[in-house]
Amino acid sequence: MKNSRSVRSLAVVAAVVAGLSLAACSSDDDDTAETTAAETTQAAALPTAVELNDILNRAVDPAIPSDQKIDTVQGGDQALELFDIMTQSKQDTGATFEVVDPVLPGILPDTANATVNFLLADRDPMPVSGVEFVRENGIWKLSREWACTLIQNVAPDQVPPLCTDANAALPAEETPVEEAPVEETPVEEAPVDPAAPVEEVPVEEVPAA
Repeated sequence: MKNSRSVRSLAVVAAVVAGLSLAACSSDDDDTAETTAAETTQAAALPTAVELNDILNRAVDPAIPSDQKIDTVQGGDQALELFDIMTQSKQDTGATFEVVDPVLPGILPDTANATVNFLLADRDPMPVSGVEFVRENGIWKLSREWACTLIQNVAPDQVPPLCTDANAALPAEETPVEEAPVEETPVEEAPVDPAAPVEEVPVEEVPAA
């Protein structure tokens, strides 16, 4: 029975890691110049892996009330249920998080990226790179995008409005309206009456030289 639960947990965590890795790849096509600028402005302010690890562990700690976790996830004060889902998922799978060095500056100011290992007993670490953290009012938090991506992978039927509203707020791409071709109306010629007299054109005679 224990082995069966372990296999299910491994399958769930593997699916989550795969989903998070895809999210990391889709957000990895940014300008190198912007990255360099971010490194210049943030080098002295980056959090440590230990600090980020503490943030994730607090977010899923069942001993901490949800209203005391709002400083661990961006926008967490707008969706306390998010912490309940994350905590329950950790308890169901038995997985733990481990943020590992290096912690790198993100593309935008006050952001940082790190690799997070998902750990299960007697299993090799399953790393997810490019997990984003943001700094708000001097406090580092897991970004809303990554928290929502995690929820969408572990509990797609329990995604909070915080996540769906964020997606709905994105401007929809306008589809160009194709103009319909203008159909030319053929000009109908009047029928010729065969009984009508034909007007003769007078021929001018040329005088003899």
